[in-house]
Amino acid sequence: MKGLLVLSIFATLILAFDIQGVIVTEDDPVLVAARFDIAISEIMYATNTDKLPQWIELHNRSGRTVNLEGWEVTVMNHPEDKSVFATTVTFTLGAKILDRNEVLLLVTEQAPNSGVGTVKGDIAADRVIILKDLISGTLGYRLLSQTAFRIILKAPATTKTLRRRKVLSDIAGNLGEMPEWKLPLIEGNQRSSIIRAYEGNNTTGEPYDGTAADGWKLTAKKGPRDIIQTTTYYGHRNDYSTPGYRIPTALPVALSKFRPERKKSSGEVVIKWITESEMNNAGFHIKRSSTRDGEFKIIAMIPGAGTTDKRQIYTYTDKTAKPNVVYYYQIECVFVDGTPQTLCTTHLKGHISASRRFEVDPFWWRNLNR
Repeated sequence: MKGLLVLSIFATLILAFDIQGVIVTEDDPVLVAARFDIAISEIMYATNTDKLPQWIELHNRSGRTVNLEGWEVTVMNHPEDKSVFATTVTFTLGAKILDRNEVLLLVTEQAPNSGVGTVKGDIAADRVIILKDLISGTLGYRLLSQTAFRIILKAPATTKTLRRRKVLSDIAGNLGEMPEWKLPLIEGNQRSSIIRAYEGNNTTGEPYDGTAADGWKLTAKKGPRDIIQTTTYYGHRNDYSTPGYRIPTALPVALSKFRPERKKSSGEVVIKWITESEMNNAGFHIKRSSTRDGEFKIIAMIPGAGTTDKRQIYTYTDKTAKPNVVYYYQIECVFVDGTPQTLCTTHLKGHISASRRFEVDPFWWRNLNR
């Protein structure tokens, strides 16, 4: 009987990790990106007469490292455009790890002058997926219509009952929109991508509506000097675009570890976290929920180190945790002016991001570290 109980507990743990999409390693595992972690940030659909590669850029705007395994991309083209490979194409991404603010390029095919991994500043090969073999594309094929297209991005569902389904994450393009708007092109259909507009900045801001004309700008008109620090290209050195690059923005706290572990002796949960640097950090909220998508309630308020470039190690013991109950923990740093910033949520060793506002406003936040 005891052996069956141990086996049952082990199977439950395996199932919990499988549902969350965890890739287990000896170090910290990386959870599959949550629904709104990824945005379609730039699109190269203008191919001119040379049929140079088209590409779609996906941006990790979550502020944490994520895995894109199981994410689904669907491309729908204008039904009367016969120049494209297919009217509708759907494909699923394999395991791909992106650090915060990094991007992944989905490219139709390899090009002689792509420059991947050959010159300083070029796009790293591990952040490029060549779609030709994945979707059985032909030589020089066009994935995106220059007249009208729609890109639909879906994330894997996070609950047991919906684990085989996908949930809508982002949509980009003009196909089927009312009123209809034309895709911007430079005279002569010269190559120039369209780049997504963000509110505030490219890391913490919300992306503009991907189905609205004012949500996109021709890169040629936006001005690459405001976007790019080094020459990057994909398909040709003269591409007027910014593949593989987003403006980096520092987080108020550089979190390198956040891990709760249950003590076998007492059942209490000990939470440890490490910061590599902090800026105007008044302290931390430790939050807890019994479900991944449930309400996270503050269970502790821990003072921070203010502003420092030295590593800080923190520990908190959750003595109210009930035995045999699965919990999700969330850590939120708080600026000295009271502004919160969610850093990550963790289920044992897995990470997912979220964004929540203050549930309480302790008086001592305003005076701490001033």
